[in-house]
Amino acid sequence: MNRIHHTPRRITVAVLSIALVAALAGCQGAPPADREVRPDIRTELVEWARLAQNAHNMQTWRVVADPRDVTRLTLYLEPSRMLPETDPPARQVTISAGTFLAVLEARAAQLGYEARIDLLPAGDYTVEQIASRPVAEVTLVPASGVRSEFAVAADPDAITRPTVKYRYRPAALDAGTIDRIESYGTDAIRISVVTEPAEVAWINELSVEVFTLEMENEPTMLESYDNTRMTGRQRRAQPWGLSYTQNFPVRTLVALDAISSIAPQKPEAYARTGIRIYEKAMEEINAYVVIVTDSNDRRTQVEAGMRLQALWMELHAVDHVGLPNSQALQEYPEMAELYDRVHQRYAPEGGTVQMILAVAQPKGGVHRFSPRIAAEDLIVTGD
Repeated sequence: MNRIHHTPRRITVAVLSIALVAALAGCQGAPPADREVRPDIRTELVEWARLAQNAHNMQTWRVVADPRDVTRLTLYLEPSRMLPETDPPARQVTISAGTFLAVLEARAAQLGYEARIDLLPAGDYTVEQIASRPVAEVTLVPASGVRSEFAVAADPDAITRPTVKYRYRPAALDAGTIDRIESYGTDAIRISVVTEPAEVAWINELSVEVFTLEMENEPTMLESYDNTRMTGRQRRAQPWGLSYTQNFPVRTLVALDAISSIAPQKPEAYARTGIRIYEKAMEEINAYVVIVTDSNDRRTQVEAGMRLQALWMELHAVDHVGLPNSQALQEYPEMAELYDRVHQRYAPEGGTVQMILAVAQPKGGVHRFSPRIAAEDLIVTGD
């Protein structure tokens, strides 16, 4: 009788142990702050910059290292990891190039280098030109005492924590934090923190409406579904895209990983579940960051991304997290009416709303990073 009772328990423990290994193996964490610095400074910088926030976690970055000069690298967008349905003009992935550059510049300063960033050296690019036209050329110059404007972007205590999603408590931002966030704005890039209850309620209601549209619009829903890594095996095979790792504590993630391995969700169920979780999360949101720019060229998009990464890390530094509620800013036909509604409210005299970022405090629990591509796999050697 003992054997009959104990065998299922041993099997269950074994299955959960395997699931735990699978769940965690696909989630490359942040580099420890006290580990040895990589001998090639460019690889070291990419090691940190790969942790930057980015659209759908697609990590649409490709770094070309100059084989003749170890102080030079060039950043491109990677065409194989784009979002053609949700981001047809590649605006969001261009912003993600800016978040990458902010961390790279800040980490370089920590190591005693000035990162001289030449944006768009071949000029603006169309979607068709993304593979051939660089976002930036970077030259690293030794410089003692250099400090990056985006220093917090590479703060080890901030960037080494995962961004928890959908498990929130309301934000509690003090005046000093709000001032720091808004200080990243310029005359051409306006950054404002929204806490007025009626305005927050308007954005919350809009956010649920636009998220629902994205999940009920088949092309955009399937793009998210196809890029969601539901199991550790999938995260190891394709360590980019959406995942559940930062949404659930490790204990819950283990069970979810085992279930998803046996019976993965169908697209329609995926959409319904996503809407339900999102609606619940919005009940806790009481603050937003809104970024509006005068122009919408590629340089502006990159610069907005650099500032976004810095203010995002300011939030992490005070134990808050950000959730991009930017579906209404996506530029596909089905979203056009809602896109216009947002711009009439936040850019009535012209300009582009580049980001609407919900702010909250994460609930407790141990969470993991979303999957990340290894630094060496983001770097190629140029001719």
